[in-house]
Amino acid sequence: MAVIPKEPLEWLNLFRQQMDEIFRFLSTLEGREGFTDKEQSPLVDIYETDRTFVVEVELPGCARGDITLSLCCSTLVVEGTARDETDPGATYTCLERGTGRFCRAIEVPPGVDLEGVRAQYRRGLLTVEFPWCKGEKPHIREIPIQ
Repeated sequence: MAVIPKEPLEWLNLFRQQMDEIFRFLSTLEGREGFTDKEQSPLVDIYETDRTFVVEVELPGCARGDITLSLCCSTLVVEGTARDETDPGATYTCLERGTGRFCRAIEVPPGVDLEGVRAQYRRGLLTVEFPWCKGEKPHIREIPIQ
């Protein structure tokens, strides 16, 4: 049974997850146009604590120099390239790790301090932490229509 979101931002997150699932399915179809063969979407974990909003991106085998991290408005963008390090002379029985270009955009919630963001990359895991703004609560304000 699916979990029913209670907050408006949770609805958007659920919609994004469903759209990601649709695009993952479409990318498996043969004869597709407009998609690159090696486009990847790394796995992420997103959670929050009482002090921070945290995004963890799984990038096994990527070098730090192959990763670009940027912030556009309230969207965190992680992109780069996972190098193909397979042995050309080997016959692989199973080859599941993705290679090629990757890109992932994550919406950052209101109420985080965009200036205080910190990132670290260790053992294939990129961790991006946004501290919550002090004393300011995120709110949704209704706008009157004239």
